[in-house]
Amino acid sequence: MTYSAMRVRATPGTPRAGNAGTVAIVAGIAVAGWISFGRHLFGIGGDLTIAYAATLGVIFAVLLVLAGLAVRRTSRRGFETRALTHALLIASGACGFLLGLTIPDSTPQGLQTIISGPNEPALGIAIGIANPLGVIGIATAIIALVLAVKDSRGRISLVESWSDDEPGDETSTAEVVPA
Repeated sequence: MTYSAMRVRATPGTPRAGNAGTVAIVAGIAVAGWISFGRHLFGIGGDLTIAYAATLGVIFAVLLVLAGLAVRRTSRRGFETRALTHALLIASGACGFLLGLTIPDSTPQGLQTIISGPNEPALGIAIGIANPLGVIGIATAIIALVLAVKDSRGRISLVESWSDDEPGDETSTAEVVPA
């Protein structure tokens, strides 16, 4: 009995325009802008805006734009982007949007968020939710970026074959197992 396994890279299909990647790029820039400057739309922008723009805004923008470019490259090369990559991009964007609602800013009236204003205990709850949302949003963006880059290179499948015959016999069967 003989066993053989071989890794095979997927062959590209028909190249497409890459519209999903373009949407991810635009949404990534919008989410970064919302996190950085969204409180100004509600009149509660304050001293922390520059710090948020220079840190969280830049991080979200870079990660989501790079992931969007990789998704676009995947389509243009004729490969498929896995559903998990899209789901993680959506999850990261949703976490970023919610972070923009709950992140506090320092105003003359004290700390305020969009959803709570300066009122306690809602302010404390919103601040408590903001930190995990930021961490989860950045983590899912990093994972989405890694998966998008791997997708842009083409999926690799494992081709396995078992045979009771001699290695030169043409009647052996093969099974494709996605890696």
